[in-house]
Amino acid sequence: MKAKKYPSIHIDSQKCSGCRLCELVCSTQKSAGVTNPQKSRIRVEVEHRENQNVPQVCQQCDDPPCVTACPVGAISRSGFQGIPVIDRGACTGCEACVQVCPYRVMFFDREEKVALKCDLCGGEPECVKNCLQGAIRFDAKA
Repeated sequence: MKAKKYPSIHIDSQKCSGCRLCELVCSTQKSAGVTNPQKSRIRVEVEHRENQNVPQVCQQCDDPPCVTACPVGAISRSGFQGIPVIDRGACTGCEACVQVCPYRVMFFDREEKVALKCDLCGGEPECVKNCLQGAIRFDAKA
């Protein structure tokens, strides 16, 4: 398996209890103190067949389709160690990036009309720091 070029978050769904604390701390950190899971850049999905909680977060693709899909260039590799980040001021809310994400981890803020994606909190991911079960791990190696 080829090593990833960019830092990323890794999930151990076997350890996830489904507490959703990751969603709460993410939304609070990234949305000016607003605690709302719909504004989180990480989402916990329930796999009903497996009865398992599975946190979903940006995989920081080596060749991210979200960057090329954005018609206005609002997503660029200007984040921590070159990961893609969204310029909220430039985002037009077209959702092209959300539609092309192969992992379905680009989200859309319906109130602010902008796309959302994990930016690794500048190298200090709050979801990782606050996961009591140790289900979320950060790999800073690029």
